[in-house]
Amino acid sequence: MIIDGHAHACGVYSDLEKTIKYLDDNNIDKVILSAGEPSSTKNYGYPMMSNLFKGSGLVYGFNKIIGFVTKLNGVAKHIDEQNEYVWKLAKESKGRIINTYWFNPLDDECMDKLEKNYDLYNFKIIKMHQCWNKFSVDNENFLKAVKWAKEKSTAIFIHLGTREEVIKFIEVTNKYKDVIFIVAHMIGADEIISKSKSSNIFFDLSAPQLYSLEIFKKSYEALGSKKFIIGSDTPYGKGNIQINIDRLQKLNLSNEEMEDILGNNILNILESC
Repeated sequence: MIIDGHAHACGVYSDLEKTIKYLDDNNIDKVILSAGEPSSTKNYGYPMMSNLFKGSGLVYGFNKIIGFVTKLNGVAKHIDEQNEYVWKLAKESKGRIINTYWFNPLDDECMDKLEKNYDLYNFKIIKMHQCWNKFSVDNENFLKAVKWAKEKSTAIFIHLGTREEVIKFIEVTNKYKDVIFIVAHMIGADEIISKSKSSNIFFDLSAPQLYSLEIFKKSYEALGSKKFIIGSDTPYGKGNIQINIDRLQKLNLSNEEMEDILGNNILNILESC
């Protein structure tokens, strides 16, 4: 089973028909979908910059670009309507689409919306993005959401913006060891693995353009196969699932380890929520 553990409701996943066709054409069983650019069918191709830049700083530099572009095009203003749209797609997909709930800690009504929409949208993963929404991990609403996730047994998927925010994030994970966190794009993996005391941290392998195979290999050697989730970040990068599969095959993983990363790990998270 292959589950695309990180994608957005735009590009090839912009509507139900396109999504199912893309899943079928690429032998992907399910996709975990988050808010995206409204009504956009554009897909983006990025060069494999991680083949040239091996260090962890690449993704932090790219985060600055994401933040600038997001502010310029105003897509973050449509999160509420996109949460509803993703939920509707999931309802109509016969289990092929799993919706997340995008949470913006800078929204004064974010906690009321979270509580109100929990039963309606039936989500098991809360999505947060520090490039789309310029919050800090020490933001009061972020910490409230972490406590809420602990009470409701939901997972938190987070795209961290800077190395400083990674350090703050580690402090939160050490305090809330019962909360499942999924870290986007292997951001801060070295620091998190060495300094976090939580066993409930998972790493998303989407956007392989932004972290080197060496970074993943080192993390895999430290954690084993149980803590990684394959993803695409569609539409931001074309063919990312296959790129990741090709990368994993270079490490000569066992069939069981491959199955963990391709689908079993995220299924286990969803079942525990």
